[in-house]
Amino acid sequence: MGPVQAVRTCFTKYADFRGAASRPEYWWFVLFNLVVSLVLSSAHSTLVSTLYSLAVLVPGLAVMVRRHHDAGRSGWWAFTILIWPWALVLLAYPTKAHNNKYVAGRAEAGVTETSLQGGAGYCPVCGKLRLPGQTFCSGCGTKFDD
Repeated sequence: MGPVQAVRTCFTKYADFRGAASRPEYWWFVLFNLVVSLVLSSAHSTLVSTLYSLAVLVPGLAVMVRRHHDAGRSGWWAFTILIWPWALVLLAYPTKAHNNKYVAGRAEAGVTETSLQGGAGYCPVCGKLRLPGQTFCSGCGTKFDD
């Protein structure tokens, strides 16, 4: 997912706390908000900067909750933002492909669903890079189906 699509998705799902948000979707939205906030604060426009911060509060919380869902955790983990270093660690967790109760259809997700063309991809269990031709994950030992 590219930056424009990620930001568009976050604003389209303004207050949607259901479903999941991928790591790129979340981090592109965070980067977009950081850049806009820096530009507004450097323009010494406190009112506009404050209004922008209030406008992105709900979509920011929504994408954070969906990001936690993608990693297989409850959206209530978003309150860890009050302890920000821990929140950064949690939001960087890889997608949980197996038995993810927050995303429909993910409970039966197989290893081959995360494969990219040419056999490369990521292990759905631990998120470690899978090189072409690998039959087992070097990080967790998961056997790849294809």
